[in-house]
Amino acid sequence: QKVTQSVFRFFSSFTVKANHTSGIAMRFLLVAIVLAHHEISQAFSPCLTYPTISRTAFRTSLFAKSGKKKKKPKDGTIAQNRLAYRNYEIIDTLEAGISLKGTEVKSIRDGKLNLRDGYCRAHRDGRGVSMFNVHIGKHSMSGEYFQHEERRVRQLLVHKEEARRLKKQTEATGMTMVPLKAYFNKDNKVKIQIALCRGKNTRDKRQAIKERESKREASRMMKNFRVV
Repeated sequence: QKVTQSVFRFFSSFTVKANHTSGIAMRFLLVAIVLAHHEISQAFSPCLTYPTISRTAFRTSLFAKSGKKKKKPKDGTIAQNRLAYRNYEIIDTLEAGISLKGTEVKSIRDGKLNLRDGYCRAHRDGRGVSMFNVHIGKHSMSGEYFQHEERRVRQLLVHKEEARRLKKQTEATGMTMVPLKAYFNKDNKVKIQIALCRGKNTRDKRQAIKERESKREASRMMKNFRVV
């Protein structure tokens, strides 16, 4: 109220007839309007209200799908043996190193590794484990003299105790060893994950497929579910 009274007094004291309006009077009027606007804005600035977001809008923005897909973290995986998960029941897993040649490492970095038909077998003396029938393609930039055999027997680097334990389990219980996954570890070295597994029959395969489909359907429903 004080601001409006001061503005009214200023305008009432400054009376100019319409016939004798000049440029100076118009300038004074403009200055008075600007000052009045500035005083009113300062007087009512604490009372200004800012727009708020409703609960519904906040929940919608919170649970809405983003346009960009999230990038998956790199885990260094080179190849996986998906057929082993289908045909075998995984009992135990073990990480092992592998003895490779230079061209084999270069081909693995190019993605020319296939574990589909591979299997592992412990030595007769129980001092080591070898991997058979794993395909590593030839390196395209190396000569024929330096090339390797694509399906040669490769030595796995495991401890003697582990090799003897695997030999006993495969001979006594009728289990088998297959390579599950090849990957680079933190030191950028090639590692093979081998599994001690038992073969599945047709009934077990059907049950596994049914469980996988049910899990996939449940995850799809949870993904499309939104809280309102």
